[in-house]
Amino acid sequence: MQFGIALPNYGPLAVHETLVRLAREAEALGVDSVWVSDHLVAPRAVRSVYPYDRRPDARPGDMAVIERFFEPTVTLAYLAGQTSRVRLGVSAYVLPYRNPVVTAKQIATLDVLSGGRVVLAVGTGWLREEFEALEVPFAGRGRRTDEYLEVCRALWRGGDAEFAGSCYRLPPVRTGPPPVQQPHPPLWIAGDSAAAIERAARAGDGWHAIDLAPAELAPLVARLRQRVVAHGRGAEAVTVSLRKGVLVGPDRSRPLYGDADKVRRDLDAYRDAGLDYLVVGLRHAKTPDELSRAMADVVEALGR
Repeated sequence: MQFGIALPNYGPLAVHETLVRLAREAEALGVDSVWVSDHLVAPRAVRSVYPYDRRPDARPGDMAVIERFFEPTVTLAYLAGQTSRVRLGVSAYVLPYRNPVVTAKQIATLDVLSGGRVVLAVGTGWLREEFEALEVPFAGRGRRTDEYLEVCRALWRGGDAEFAGSCYRLPPVRTGPPPVQQPHPPLWIAGDSAAAIERAARAGDGWHAIDLAPAELAPLVARLRQRVVAHGRGAEAVTVSLRKGVLVGPDRSRPLYGDADKVRRDLDAYRDAGLDYLVVGLRHAKTPDELSRAMADVVEALGR
């Protein structure tokens, strides 16, 4: 199983020195990848509830958390120059937010300048008010995501590219350079919904689940494998990944929380459920030093 670390590209810990320090430490510790998140604006009035907040009394989130938010591709481009091996991912890149030609150009450029280290987990988005601020329709965002993926793939192939869809039309164009990774950097489809699983089975290199327990993950992996085969692909063609908080300490209340032995047992359960790749969140850490210690503890517990 491979492991990545989610870096704090938003909130009070999103500062230049901390991001560089953590990326370099992750590489030195043998972590496979570092990841950043994606928001563009923090709406002042919000009704939307974060879909992965499972509390029965979940309410609209505190947008102050995302007011300070480094743009993901620019952040990763900078970190690419501070590292040499670790892969660079976005979890999750909200594909409908941006013109797909701009997305394709930025990701291809990042892949070239980093030496082929990009992984892109794309999502349809959830924050209706952010869509409204960007003047992007919230309804139909799944179809828009599908079309934008096709546009990106067409541009990444090199040569003439064109596309005609219901959400986007691209006349014949050429653009380069193409990504180092061919036919394109790994594209993971983010989300736990049936639509996300179907999109991953049909068109993804990976499926990127969010905060699931092993017992929740296993039947969804089985469903994914069935749908992958139904689309004429090999059953193992799609990488199964999960973004999940990990905490090495006395709190044993959740999967991957507890002492090192419990974390390892939980990891075995995830492996049995079909997990290939774990992206570790460290949101409980409140200072750069706490982040460094938490990352080292997690790496040791995971056996790297």
